Amino acid sequence: MFLALLIAAQTYGPQHLPPVIDAEDPLVDATSLVPGLIVDLAYATADNIAGRALYPPDAKCLLRRSVAQRLAIAADALRKRGLRLVARDCTRPADSQRVLWKAHPHAGAVADPSRGSLHARGVAVDLELADLAGAPVELPTKFDAFGPDAAADAPLPDGPAKEHREALKTAMNAAGFRVNPSEWWHYSRLYGWRWPVAESP
Repeated sequence: MFLALLIAAQTYGPQHLPPVIDAEDPLVDATSLVPGLIVDLAYATADNIAGRALYPPDAKCLLRRSVAQRLAIAADALRKRGLRLVARDCTRPADSQRVLWKAHPHAGAVADPSRGSLHARGVAVDLELADLAGAPVELPTKFDAFGPDAAADAPLPDGPAKEHREALKTAMNAAGFRVNPSEWWHYSRLYGWRWPVAESP
């Protein structure tokens, strides 16, 4: 009986889920599916770890359609708590990934471009929060502030920063995302490596 269960787990576990092809889940403009989404892409400005803009100023938040649909679920849950999602990074072109890796070559913080990141696949999104009027709310750290304080479960005193981090985590987990343990802002779709690297937007 144990052997049968083991074989079943190996056959139907996530490592054996079929790959997803581009046409099945294309990139879309997330604002078309996520009501109230604020797009403030960090790499469209020079205020980032690379020290220069990597995207054009009018860059859109492109995500796989299924990811944007799940993000809309999270946005709805957060709106009921008086919060809006702020997209800080979405699908990331390969050339930008190489620049970020050169600026901060630390796996776990920035993905090695040789294997392609979840951002490159269109299944990861970096998020902050704002109030319903669009004003930023208190959060644990600045975006891309790598270090122990940025961990998803870093100890925090009771207060707004902790409440907002946990509200984001609860909404995103319920919508089918997982958080990067090292980065409270980074969420990806479960089993995201099934998706191919997206064509450069």
